[in-house]
Amino acid sequence: MKKFFVLVLMLVSAMPVSAEWVLYQRTPETDELFDAKFVNRTGQTIQLWTLTNYPSPVTNLEGKQLLSEKALTTVDCEARKSGSEKVLKYSRKNGEGDVVGSMETALRLISVRKGSSDELLLAKLCQ
Repeated sequence: MKKFFVLVLMLVSAMPVSAEWVLYQRTPETDELFDAKFVNRTGQTIQLWTLTNYPSPVTNLEGKQLLSEKALTTVDCEARKSGSEKVLKYSRKNGEGDVVGSMETALRLISVRKGSSDELLLAKLCQ
């Protein structure tokens, strides 16, 4: 339990204090946004927070309901790849409320599929 608390504290401290959310895709299932204040930009590689809002509660693997997720995402404009290494799941929309789940993995960039929401994100970021 102590490790989980420390992990959540570290993830929350790495999040933006005041985000400038920009909508890049709206579907019946989700609203997808990105924070215009990038965490880091090195050449053609951008690290930023993305936000997904759900119109109605989604149940996670632990049986808890969530209405939004924030992901620390990396986009490589030149290679046309993206990936996320941290995800936080929230009980309310816009990354608010209780953290009802979190995940941290090694960053693995994968090729962006045509017609995907990641392709729309690349189009916005890599102009």
